Amino acid sequence: MDIPAGPTLYAYPWDLTGPTPQAVAERMAGLGIGSVTLAMSYHAGKFLRPWASGARVVFPEDGVLYFDPTPALYGRLQPQAHSDPAQRRLADELAPHVPLRAWLVLMHNSRIGATYADLVMRNAWDDPHVYSLCPSHPANREYALAVCRDAASRPVGELVLETPGWLPQAHGYHHEFAQVRSNLWLETMSGVCFCGACKARARSSGIDADALAAWVRRRVDAYLDAGIDAEPDQAAAWLAADLLAVPELTALLALRQDIVLELVREIRAAVDPRQKVWVIPTVQRPTAASWVEGSALAALARAADGIEVPFYEPSASRVAADAWDVLQRVGDGSRVRGILRPGPPDLAGGAELAQALASLAGMGIGAEWLGFYNYGLLRRDRLEHMARTLASQAKGKE
Repeated sequence: MDIPAGPTLYAYPWDLTGPTPQAVAERMAGLGIGSVTLAMSYHAGKFLRPWASGARVVFPEDGVLYFDPTPALYGRLQPQAHSDPAQRRLADELAPHVPLRAWLVLMHNSRIGATYADLVMRNAWDDPHVYSLCPSHPANREYALAVCRDAASRPVGELVLETPGWLPQAHGYHHEFAQVRSNLWLETMSGVCFCGACKARARSSGIDADALAAWVRRRVDAYLDAGIDAEPDQAAAWLAADLLAVPELTALLALRQDIVLELVREIRAAVDPRQKVWVIPTVQRPTAASWVEGSALAALARAADGIEVPFYEPSASRVAADAWDVLQRVGDGSRVRGILRPGPPDLAGGAELAQALASLAGMGIGAEWLGFYNYGLLRRDRLEHMARTLASQAKGKE
């Protein structure tokens, strides 16, 4: 299925199962949307639906597929399909009416992580982060590859991969508590994986992972015991200094990027070349911090068909600055797509969305394609504002 040029709207299955497929198609056309980027492998959460006719708050099933999987594709980790047949059928039913893209969350899976403690990210203290499957583990890579191959066999024109790497220390996990002020240095040190698979990869690259983990523990333990709070500029300087002073830390962070690249290349090679594969490289702000998750922007953009960057910023000026930097790093605008949130906490002002769109268009982003997040989360007035802004810009090009 070809995906037309023009805007796409990210959407969850539970927001599209009520109306008929024809009604969904009409609604999308009315909003100026050319395709739907549908969550087909997703994680747990709590989602407020401001205009839904059904449940106002949804707690989705954790780590499930929104289609009937093909068990033979999978190995040690078997998939779990959503319990609602209507949500599992949605892609097949929508596809004849609306061009679809499969939005696939990969390593963010607390359901699997809580069951297989040996497969999750572990920090320098060997604490398991159950929400983050480690991409160094062959079983996790096999599962991610199978999900992508399975989803690609459905009537979708493109795949969008989210979380192909490690999730950060601060993630918003259920009842995530801390009474220590966060900063970039502390988050980075606490979020590096030292699981068995990562240590083995490190050793094969000449990195003494055990010694490095011990160094991280000493540094962080001393900070937590010191009774001080680093300001953001201080923490950023500490991190830069540590990266220069401890070459093995820099080498391990670079190795993480190689591991993620390997996985994305495997997925790209396994999927029909007629189906494009795009990667959401990060949830970090600004995007240049994507290395925290193991994402190398330029290399990822070439390992797949490109990267789809969430420019989730509160102002058009910040969107423009972030997009400029991404383009400088990637060097090829055809491999960069953008996603905007046209509502709180981003671009809530009346003119902000139009200004952001104009800035991106001036850089060559969004002229043929642009994503918006998220159909069920945006209030009705924000959806309509998005539609009016898109219509106004289209008219201006005539």
